Amino acid sequence: MNSTKNRQLLKDYLQHKNSEAEKEVVDNWYQQLDDVETMPMDAKKEAQVKEEIWASITPGLKTGSRKIRLSWLRAAAILTTIGSLALLFWKTPVPGKSAKDACPGGCFTTVSTQTGERKNVTLPDGTNLMLNSVSTIRIAQNFQANRLVQLIDGEVFFDVKHDPKHPFIIKSGRLTTQVLGTAFNIRAYSQLGKMTIGVLRGKVGVRVDKQHSHFLIKGQQMNYQCDDQTIQLMPLDEQNMNWQKGNLVLNNASFEEMSILMTKNFGIQVYTNQQNLKTKHFTTTISTATPALKAMEIVAAIHQLKIKKRRNDIEIY
Repeated sequence: MNSTKNRQLLKDYLQHKNSEAEKEVVDNWYQQLDDVETMPMDAKKEAQVKEEIWASITPGLKTGSRKIRLSWLRAAAILTTIGSLALLFWKTPVPGKSAKDACPGGCFTTVSTQTGERKNVTLPDGTNLMLNSVSTIRIAQNFQANRLVQLIDGEVFFDVKHDPKHPFIIKSGRLTTQVLGTAFNIRAYSQLGKMTIGVLRGKVGVRVDKQHSHFLIKGQQMNYQCDDQTIQLMPLDEQNMNWQKGNLVLNNASFEEMSILMTKNFGIQVYTNQQNLKTKHFTTTISTATPALKAMEIVAAIHQLKIKKRRNDIEIY
């Protein structure tokens, strides 16, 4: 999207002329600023930046008594992002503004897990989540009215409280999963290049972008390949859910997948210099309470291989 269209999009947003789809685009842009570190500055520089930002915004705005839904600081931040007008991101809250004013697109609470950690989360509606190792989610703070969870990276098991009036929505990359009340698992580690959704109870609707929804019922699983956007439906292998019991499950995993999951669960880097091993697949179940080196010894022994520890890495051959 070019700079002219970006400015028009922001102008329409401030004047309440956006469609719902355009409004969501702008709101999502601003939410992304949460990941940007604010640049420190002194009072003189702060005043200068305010004047420069206002100078770029005010020519396109109409004056009047109608209340603008964004504070000028937030409008400036969005304009900076979508117009690439500066390298400085400005996110200082305006005195006297409520939390609702500060997050017109919705505020989120972030929950994460570290290497080898699992975490249980109970949401305000009674829904229970379990996060696998090295996972991150964002939960809408107005959750009672908007049951929305963003799965940024990782794997999460959802046991959703039934509420026919408020669908439960999970957004992860290009996938949107919507349910009323069910139990299902989503694996969406970005490094794996694929997403997997498996249903243990109820019915789940999954949509890629704005395409038609695929509906999964109990005992079904959907695999989505991120690179070529292909979808594969198959029976659910419930053994893959054993991670909730503190296990790492490798189920015909490629070498790359095995290496990634060993890193996320045990904090070790696994590599090989042998091309034939890079095409090998691995199947085993290991308790994540097992010491890292011992865990890799188990993987190697089952597949009749050997390992060698080299500083912080482990070579398998």
